[in-house]
Amino acid sequence: MLQLIASLPVGGAEDLVSAMVTGLDPRRFQVQAATIGPLGPVGEELRQAGHPVISLGLDLKRTSFWRILARVRALLKDNQPDILHTHLYHPNLYGRLASLGLGLAGVVASVHNSYTRVKLHRCLWNFLLSRMTDKVLVSSSRVWQDVHTFDRVPAAKLEVFPYGITVPDLDDATDPAQVRAELGVEGFVLGLVGRLEEQKGQRFLLAALPELYREIPNLSVLLVGEGRECEALRHLAQELGVSRLVRFLGTRRDLPRLFRAMDVFVQPSLWEGLPLTLLMAMGAGLPVVGTQVSGITEVIVDGNNGRLVAPGDNAALAGAILELYRRPELRSRMAAAGRQTIVTRYSQKAMLRRLEGIYLSIMGKKRRGHDHRQAEN
Repeated sequence: MLQLIASLPVGGAEDLVSAMVTGLDPRRFQVQAATIGPLGPVGEELRQAGHPVISLGLDLKRTSFWRILARVRALLKDNQPDILHTHLYHPNLYGRLASLGLGLAGVVASVHNSYTRVKLHRCLWNFLLSRMTDKVLVSSSRVWQDVHTFDRVPAAKLEVFPYGITVPDLDDATDPAQVRAELGVEGFVLGLVGRLEEQKGQRFLLAALPELYREIPNLSVLLVGEGRECEALRHLAQELGVSRLVRFLGTRRDLPRLFRAMDVFVQPSLWEGLPLTLLMAMGAGLPVVGTQVSGITEVIVDGNNGRLVAPGDNAALAGAILELYRRPELRSRMAAAGRQTIVTRYSQKAMLRRLEGIYLSIMGKKRRGHDHRQAEN
């Protein structure tokens, strides 16, 4: 069993791959991970824990298409996995192309994000490669619709496969005051965890801060993550006069501890599949504010287990946060409902058992097909 991904930095898809490597039943599956590019922090963690992780060390932007394809094919020939499971666009492309003619028992591709920008060449590749893909797993119903509509992947090959988390792992007994002191924050604390990229919409939270600060003078914000928008976000915070309110924490692996310092978790994404950090925040018992995009709307029921606002609307975002600030009883009720949502619908254990069922079903079909051909001969 080989899980192929571009790299393994800290992120939702990457943590999902890590869960697959570490959590699939070792009595049934021998799981390896491979990265086309550099290993990344999550890959290093897996390797240090004794799990087999291979890095091809290629640059997806600078290395030629044919060289990447040849290296991935050589990887598959050397490792001879029964099932290849690819994640995100480039691994889905190179992995499936490289597997042609190698006689693998099955090929599974995962699509993690909705299509905010439809690229015709990607749609064409995904359509053609879906013919030799046993299953295409998508993170939400919206992603299912996008892949079916734009890539023309048959419904029979598509399956909604949301992320799962382990709720007890999110429980941290550290005194919130201690964490806040370590981070240098106080008062009412907002938290946002995600790559500092356009998709995650951090700039809209920053744009909401002047209005929020007028109502919440002891406001603090924790931005967790790294990415290409880091300097632009720092500059925006300075322009808005709110830089003293914001702590840029970079990549952190101690999220349960950081959650203890937060009063409200904010997910202002412009597009998404199903954000793992949102599930984690809800599982940790935080009230959440999210945007009306894709998988977020499948988790949050507005007014019940969180608040939903239109994406890109910093005024609406500020309004939802202020409502939670003014109504602590509402925060408590939504936090409890959110945690219950995660416990009942987004269990990592259930996710992994379901994935094992998908793999075993594919293997069973391959075996039955082989037996049928032998009987005919």
